[in-house]
Amino acid sequence: MTASAEVRDFLMTGRTRRRALGAAGLVLAVSTAVLAVLTGVSATSQGQTIVILGILSSTEVSELSIIAALTSLAVGLCLVAVPRVWLLLLVPARTVAILSVVVAAGIGAISPAPVVTALLSDSCETGYVVLERSFLLLGGGSVYRLNGILATRVAFTAGDDGYQPFADGNYTVAADDATLRIWYNAHFDGEPAPPAATGRADVTLPIVTEGTNTCGRAKPVPAWATRIAGESAASSEDTDRPGVPPAGISEMAELSLASAVEPVRTADGEAVDPAALPRASTPCGEDGSASSLSLAFQTGDNAASLERILSAWDAAGYLPDRAMQQDIRHSSTLPVEKMTIRDSTTIDGLIHMEIIGQCAVASG
Repeated sequence: MTASAEVRDFLMTGRTRRRALGAAGLVLAVSTAVLAVLTGVSATSQGQTIVILGILSSTEVSELSIIAALTSLAVGLCLVAVPRVWLLLLVPARTVAILSVVVAAGIGAISPAPVVTALLSDSCETGYVVLERSFLLLGGGSVYRLNGILATRVAFTAGDDGYQPFADGNYTVAADDATLRIWYNAHFDGEPAPPAATGRADVTLPIVTEGTNTCGRAKPVPAWATRIAGESAASSEDTDRPGVPPAGISEMAELSLASAVEPVRTADGEAVDPAALPRASTPCGEDGSASSLSLAFQTGDNAASLERILSAWDAAGYLPDRAMQQDIRHSSTLPVEKMTIRDSTTIDGLIHMEIIGQCAVASG
């Protein structure tokens, strides 16, 4: 007896068939119930409320439920035992069911999935999420207020040429006692900077006071910051020590300033020239030295700039730390050993940064 015949005989046993039919029926019932609940939520709210489960919205849950329901139906039709005469009807039904599963899976695979992004303020959840959709050059989104797994639409957002600014971390949130004000860049221009928290906000929302919002979350790292970090790692203009890949303190200083919200100026109001930043040399080890530079600057939004700069260092592969009201990024293998940064806006209106390269021994 061949292996295929053994498998067929195993599947044809009464007990196995009944168990498989029972499992298929259970999946069909659960999927149908999920679809009924999602349809009911949408109908009763006139399309303003959806279900969000983590990064999945009602759209994806519905698609998965439809595929699961069709698959269980196809399995049931293939396993159900009927008199031979009924096969004239059952075989076409099986074929249609299987094709329906293939078509549904194909549509789900090529359909652009909505992107759910938690709206953060100072690394804390706000109780709102942004669901963005894009297709070719079309883009847009909605802001939803969360209430458990239910989310109610409270505002709309835009995205030019299919760009998704919130998924790219390209937004700024300012909060007062009762209001969240949100600015975002709907246009992608290669290196879009989150807008300064000035002027009329693009979206204004009431602060959510119910529930507990988790803090310590980071905004998505913008694609442009990842690209710049990659270019810095590939650059060969700066080598702080033999054997260490290029992209040293000069490139990381330039990346930090490029990440900040414009305009970026010195304490005297002058434009900051990354190439003109003075370096110092600090003894280290027994006979080594480490290059370093310090800079103090002001930006269009110091709080947003600090967050963007830290995201850029994270994208470059540096490890996070914090001590004495200052953020730290460090590495034992990358060209920069340690970077410290502190936002002292309330004291002197500046961001203070120090970058220290790895300890190196002069050759010769």
